[in-house]
Amino acid sequence: MPCVLKENEGIPKLLLIIMALATGFSVANCYYNQSLLGSIVSDFHASEYDGSIISALTQFGYVVGLCIVIPLGNTLSKKRIITIDYFCCSMALLSVAITKDLFIIKLSSFIIGISSVMPQFFIPMAALYSEPKNKALNIGIIQSCLLIGILGSRFLSGIISEAISWRYVYFFASVVMLLCLIAIAITLPGDKTLPTSNYRGTLKSMISLLRHNKTLHTSAARSATAYASFFALWSCISYRMKASPFFASDDVIGSLGLCGIAGASCVIILSKHIQTWGSRRCSIVGALSMLFTWFTALAFDGYFVSIVITVLIIDAGMQCIHLSNQTKVVTSSNVNANFLNTLYMILYFVGGTIGTLIAGILWTKYQWIGTIIIGILFTLISLFISILTTD
Repeated sequence: MPCVLKENEGIPKLLLIIMALATGFSVANCYYNQSLLGSIVSDFHASEYDGSIISALTQFGYVVGLCIVIPLGNTLSKKRIITIDYFCCSMALLSVAITKDLFIIKLSSFIIGISSVMPQFFIPMAALYSEPKNKALNIGIIQSCLLIGILGSRFLSGIISEAISWRYVYFFASVVMLLCLIAIAITLPGDKTLPTSNYRGTLKSMISLLRHNKTLHTSAARSATAYASFFALWSCISYRMKASPFFASDDVIGSLGLCGIAGASCVIILSKHIQTWGSRRCSIVGALSMLFTWFTALAFDGYFVSIVITVLIIDAGMQCIHLSNQTKVVTSSNVNANFLNTLYMILYFVGGTIGTLIAGILWTKYQWIGTIIIGILFTLISLFISILTTD
């Protein structure tokens, strides 16, 4: 049965677990395609750039969802919004599974992105309702499941695609979204709409925060540029692995997600030290780690171990930057935690979308070397921002 949540008084473990699992499965929808792009474009006799468009539309859909859906949480019941989103997401995933039209896949991918924003309700809830001593830890737990969803989705989609077909990945995801809908409907307490809240007022408040909140500016700039680098890798790695000398199958490509999980598992340990170390120090360490891996990829191109090292460390570095800056943003204000998290994630995914599009363009002209160059460039920008700014 749903419990009653009060600010700073704690979240029941069962609800926290369900929120964390739902977060992982929800965000996975945006990343299943990254291991499958090579197979999808092959089935439809499309170009690799079409595959990059599918990935970019999913990310852009997520941005649109953050802009449109999340602000509704201030005027409508969050529980109602979340359950409706889960249903819409399930239907969009099902349409990808059954369609024979590439345009429908692109359109459905956009809708999947819009309707996969549920984690951005859960993270501020953890920040708002957790006991003060557990705030960073609980945010880290949900964030780690979000990350496992991102990276594990690639492994899972690769395994299913190789064993059966890439379409069954989306059948599976559609069913999982319905199960999440049921679990959230049973356990998440309802909330009452504030009489004074309205959609226009919510957007005005968000725009004001976007213009004047310096913590948001600094944290989002560090993370968005790093995420552009991160997505440059993951939007093109499927094409690289299917080319010489690897000629890898989807399950092998998907298994790289396990390397990412291993690298990013440091998120739980890191969450305990963020307040001590500060987001600036974490961002510098993360950017230097990512920079090292890009140069490793450049120096040892053609070696599978180089790909493994690149994925392992770049995911750890990315989460070092992301978790530290997101935690700083959402804990900077209890009153505006939801708005600040939404704005942070909008800018974060804008960075990922830009990185995907630019990497896709450079791949068509320069292949893997173009991906490495843009990855290094975005990482350097993130590093310089961290060096030149303070917490």
